[in-house]
Amino acid sequence: MRHISARRLGVLMPFAAVLMLVAAGFTAPASAEAKKPPAKTTAAKPTDKKSASKKDGGKKEASKKDAKKDAAKKDVAKKDSAKKDDAKPADSQSTGSVKPAPLPGALGSLQSAMDLAEKGQSAAALAAADQLSDPGARALVRWLTIRAAARDLGFDRAVAIIQQHPTLPTPTVLRRRLEYLLFAENRDPGTVRAFFAEQRPISGEGKLALARALFAAGDRTGGTAWLRDAWREDPLMEDTESTVMVEFGGLLTRADHKYRADKLLYAEDATRGLRAAQRAGDDVVALARARIALFAKNGDPTKLLAAVPLGLRNDPAYLYTQAKIARRAGDDATAARILSSAPKEAAAIVDPDEWWVERRLVARELLDLGDAKTAYKIARDAAPPEDDNKRSEQQFTAGWIALRFLGDARTAQQHFAKIAEGQSHPATIARGFYWQGRAAEALGNNAGARSQYQVAANYPTAYYGLIARARLGLTAMSVREAPAPSAAQRTAFSRDEGVQIFKLLLQLGERDLAMALASDLSERLPDAASLGLLADIAEGQRNARAMVVIGKNALNRGIPLEADAYPTIGIPSYRPIGPDVDRAVVYAIARQESMFNAAVVSRAGATGLMQVMPATGRTIAKREGVPFDVKSLHNNPTVNVQFGAAELRSLLDNYDNSYVLTFAAYNGGRGSVAKWVAAYGDPRDPAIDPIDWVERIPFSETRNYVQRVMENAQVYKTRFGGRGTLQIEADLRGSRPKTEAVGGL
Repeated sequence: MRHISARRLGVLMPFAAVLMLVAAGFTAPASAEAKKPPAKTTAAKPTDKKSASKKDGGKKEASKKDAKKDAAKKDVAKKDSAKKDDAKPADSQSTGSVKPAPLPGALGSLQSAMDLAEKGQSAAALAAADQLSDPGARALVRWLTIRAAARDLGFDRAVAIIQQHPTLPTPTVLRRRLEYLLFAENRDPGTVRAFFAEQRPISGEGKLALARALFAAGDRTGGTAWLRDAWREDPLMEDTESTVMVEFGGLLTRADHKYRADKLLYAEDATRGLRAAQRAGDDVVALARARIALFAKNGDPTKLLAAVPLGLRNDPAYLYTQAKIARRAGDDATAARILSSAPKEAAAIVDPDEWWVERRLVARELLDLGDAKTAYKIARDAAPPEDDNKRSEQQFTAGWIALRFLGDARTAQQHFAKIAEGQSHPATIARGFYWQGRAAEALGNNAGARSQYQVAANYPTAYYGLIARARLGLTAMSVREAPAPSAAQRTAFSRDEGVQIFKLLLQLGERDLAMALASDLSERLPDAASLGLLADIAEGQRNARAMVVIGKNALNRGIPLEADAYPTIGIPSYRPIGPDVDRAVVYAIARQESMFNAAVVSRAGATGLMQVMPATGRTIAKREGVPFDVKSLHNNPTVNVQFGAAELRSLLDNYDNSYVLTFAAYNGGRGSVAKWVAAYGDPRDPAIDPIDWVERIPFSETRNYVQRVMENAQVYKTRFGGRGTLQIEADLRGSRPKTEAVGGL
């Protein structure tokens, strides 16, 4: 059996092989690959529960609220929304999807079979699937049964389905289900070892199943390694935790329980974190209670931290909590001192990503206080984050401070050169090369600067790619479409079971489930023509949201599909309730705010395509002299766009057509923008660099938001205006005069 290295295509391949091996009575020795756990793994999501790993979204928690206190305001930044502009709204927002009324005929039978699967009735669902005449419909029900009713279905039947349908979509999700079943059913060691003969476990339950099998084979070292890896790095459901403690509790140490508590509490998982702390000892419980009080804002963390025994006063988690309390109290110097004294090794601090976020917040506070030297050291000395985006963000922050605040272009260049290392996202790569160009320019190396800008300019829909093009004088904008498919490509596409399932889900109105397919298929279909066919299906169902996902994934793979990534459907025709606003700007906002999902509601209550807050809607209605109904704001997309467009028009008028200020205010609130202008200057002023101004926005969500909407606006101006001329420099400035941007390049 060959090793499968492709991330998506290979995940399911071992499953069919497993069935053949088990049927033949084969008991595989654990391969070296399976025996040896990774040095450190990212916490895997449990089968059906919310992952304990830290979310980076939290969108709208700070948005459209002017009255946020400064400390709380900047804490929103730790929800680091700069994690790629592909963040899915459904991760942090309710989509409010409502299933359509029962369907007639074959679609009705399919819907009934799917309902059985979603209720956990696997036998009835599979029996109903067998009665369906359409092969794609049968595949859909069987696929959904593994996803939604795995426990009822059982391992053997799940593997049989996968053997029958070896190219089912969302293979990673299906594999997680099977790994869970291996553990939950306590499958025999031979089956488990055969399953993992060529691929490492990707879930906590999978690691535990492999550990159990290795123990049974007498491999205590390998079993213990996988056991500890799962216990330390994976959230695990409560019943799984209980099973682990019964079977293997004697092999787990206080250090294992302490590490687990730390990991979960960095993820702000109070329930599981406290359970782990209780297994580690009373001193760890005392520290856990202080940490929970800090992130849950329930109790006095300072008082609770003072009650932590002396033996933990130098513990990294204690220092992290102490630094965070100091920063929130406005004592940034003390926070910086504590962070500087803390360990830098990833194993010691447990969660380098969260430590980086805290360091970034303190570094930015120090910049505001004028202490750029200490701010640079705080950013530079962070343990390298594990998350790709945070790792590039660390290098950017250190380099940006060195260049723009310390005047050290040579040091800055070293940091900027690392931004794009190991990265694939166009926005990140363009950012790295653009700022390398700025550093070269500062060193007087205009030829080198131009070379770096040219690389950044190869990403023409990325914020810094667009700015690089402007600096090079490349004013042409184009939107590329998918090529026409060949007959062979059409045939292969139509035979793909994932494509068949995607079509059916859209026809059934199962839009949220269809999004999983859009993401999966757009990551594994082989070429631009096939991706274009996939986007055509979404467009035919008027699903702009799916088109965005397909187009974004294509662009991230280096496949030019801007026409689908920036659809011109999704916004209903509307009559403006005040002076109108450029259609390109409305689309730019809606693409970022809701990804054209009219039913989405944020945690903060922002709603619909334009994510309008009810309070904002009332203000607009009063200002424009029109009636207001909060239900219509949510239930009627046309009304939602009317009010969102009216707010945009008001902001553009207020800020002299400055897109930077308008977009920042639409996301972060007018009051916040007023504070930022007071602190950092006015980006419309020729003496202020608007690029730096955007980077100084304290909310990471709003920084990312402004950049993403700016790039959206440039593409949509081309799509709707037809001029094909880059306007980003004028849009960054607004209507006031602007300085020469390119210099001698």
